[in-house]
Amino acid sequence: MEIVLFALYLFLFSWAITQTRFLRSSGLSRFQLVLLFLLKVVAALLYGWVFWRQGGDTWRLYQESLKETRILMTNPIRYVTSFFYDPYGNGFSGLFASRSSYWNNLKDNSFIRIESLFNCFSFGSYFINALFYSYLTFFGVVAVYKVMRHHLNSRSFLLIIACFLAPSFLYWTSGLHKDGLTYLALAAIIYIFYFRVQYRKPVTAYLILAAMMVLLFVLRNHVLMVLLPALFCWLLAQKFPRQRIKIFTAVYILAIACFFMLKYIDPALDLPAIVLSKQEAFMNLGGESEIAVKKLQPDFAGFVQLLPQAAGISLFRPLPGDINKLIIVPAFTELLLAWGCIVLCLIFPKQKKQYQPFSLFLLAFCISMLLMIGYTVNNIGAVVRYRAFLFPFIIAPVLCCTDWQKLIKKINIK
Repeated sequence: MEIVLFALYLFLFSWAITQTRFLRSSGLSRFQLVLLFLLKVVAALLYGWVFWRQGGDTWRLYQESLKETRILMTNPIRYVTSFFYDPYGNGFSGLFASRSSYWNNLKDNSFIRIESLFNCFSFGSYFINALFYSYLTFFGVVAVYKVMRHHLNSRSFLLIIACFLAPSFLYWTSGLHKDGLTYLALAAIIYIFYFRVQYRKPVTAYLILAAMMVLLFVLRNHVLMVLLPALFCWLLAQKFPRQRIKIFTAVYILAIACFFMLKYIDPALDLPAIVLSKQEAFMNLGGESEIAVKKLQPDFAGFVQLLPQAAGISLFRPLPGDINKLIIVPAFTELLLAWGCIVLCLIFPKQKKQYQPFSLFLLAFCISMLLMIGYTVNNIGAVVRYRAFLFPFIIAPVLCCTDWQKLIKKINIK
């Protein structure tokens, strides 16, 4: 019965994709849309199978969602009110705490509630839930593709690869976990900001924008904190394009100053200490792919001292010496290919253009996120996972701004 129901939903979602105006306006053909969606579904099923064998949060969250579905069916009031229950009795403090905090649990609790609604239509099937999830998060991937297609003025197959098919991106954002929803929220925010600037979208877009910011805050509040200054710079640079470099420089100098000085206004806003607590939480987790790192000192000097370590972790790991299991090989190969493409882009660039405000936004946001990962994460698997959603923002401009014809001519001459 589960297989029949899965096949029926798969057919319905595939048909819906070809009929949805937002998706069809992407410039992709119906065949391409369905094929890319099916690849996402395959990645979601593979994700579930891998973690079913290894054990993982995706199945733990699924089991919790079944409990919440039963509560929804028997006691809807409790289903709603329990979401706001604080089991720690600390008055909803500890907004950025890594443990014993309502806010730290909120990301899991929110995802469990979303999956509990899937259960109402899937009859509690994990893999049908994964199908629902793939359909929902597919909108975020297409949104970023539409933005990049317009920004880069490209319809090439390389852009499709960059936006849809980077292996780590496809795998981690397709699996039934928080990464796909995080990317959906981020993509929607960027899409609305981008096309609001270009075409002055109606007020309804701002309601969606607010909802997506709340969702991003709930799932990954640190991503929203990194995103906000980049968005602010982008908007200012659109208004004063001749001053765009100065705007980004000034705002980020101010942001760095606030990062280290807010604790003198309110001790609860000791942001360096919060980053340290995140690093300590990862160090306490351990794991087979754990790497040795120096402990961060929560002050300006400490961050400067560990900058090479942070950059090295987020930009270059896994290294060949990190390959102790077969599962790390794809991540190493992907990173090697990505760096190869970046080098080729630097050697064979297309006609140079001045950086547009959106390009500076992507650069500022991606660098900030990579440093955040490098300062807090000491596990190769987690580095690959948290870095995955940045691939479309980095690789798409690289592939589309490389003069491949010049490279081919160079090879043919030799």
